[in-house]
Amino acid sequence: MLSHLAWPWLYAVNLPLGTGVMLALRAAPQVGGRTSRLDTFSIGLNCAVFGFVVFGAEIAPTAPVIAVALFAFGALAAVILVRREKPKAKPLVPLDLLGRRSFRISIVASVCCFTGQAAGLLALPFYLQHGLGQSPMTAGLYMTVWPLSVAATALAHRFVARTSTSLLCAIGGGTLSIGLAALAFWPVHDAPLLLIPFTALCGVGFGLFQVANNRNMFLAAPRERSAAAGAIQGVARLSGQTTGAVLVTLLFALVPLDAADRIAIGIGAALTLAAGFISTLRENLPPENTS
Repeated sequence: MLSHLAWPWLYAVNLPLGTGVMLALRAAPQVGGRTSRLDTFSIGLNCAVFGFVVFGAEIAPTAPVIAVALFAFGALAAVILVRREKPKAKPLVPLDLLGRRSFRISIVASVCCFTGQAAGLLALPFYLQHGLGQSPMTAGLYMTVWPLSVAATALAHRFVARTSTSLLCAIGGGTLSIGLAALAFWPVHDAPLLLIPFTALCGVGFGLFQVANNRNMFLAAPRERSAAAGAIQGVARLSGQTTGAVLVTLLFALVPLDAADRIAIGIGAALTLAAGFISTLRENLPPENTS
């Protein structure tokens, strides 16, 4: 699309996809909800936490002093929010779930993995186009291998159910790390087709890690708290992606472009390797009995 249209048209892709999702939801099981009073003050504190942090991250490269002040306000709002929610049976901030070791480690590993994945994925088009001289169309084709590999690997959920989730997360994080490290440091100028297996490795590793980590995360939470588990998984994903984007932005502001893109991909490799290692520290769920 970027070869022929302006970048805002990228958001048009969401229109047919969103319509398809809404139509598919009609086939989803309907679960009765519960009526409860909204705690508007806690909701306001929650908005303040993320608003201060995200806005501070956005202006950090150009106004670091103001950014630090915003981070401090966000931290203060977070402390007040946690103290307010801690006595509740079903808090807005799911402190009860974060108190479970296996769930907590899965969240930390997820943040690390998404941070590394975002750093690599955001820096990769700059490396392809500016470092290797590829056109936007060719760069897009190279990068398409990544999500296709993720989708293919995610279909292996039946295999995941029979295998140690910690082991699969370690293998997935290590595979993603190897793929990113190869993209960052392997000399591919004379053989750009090597980018295809390297990018495929990234997709396979990311798919293995996410399927296993998400399974462990949701099964580590009580069934009645599955909605809260899904919400905090979304927070972990967006927090990691935002952190990865900020890292890439800072590198591009501080380091010449011909080096910043590969450094960012290399940092992504280190973070995803850390995610795989962190996953080995949790209590492992037993494989399902499929007999």
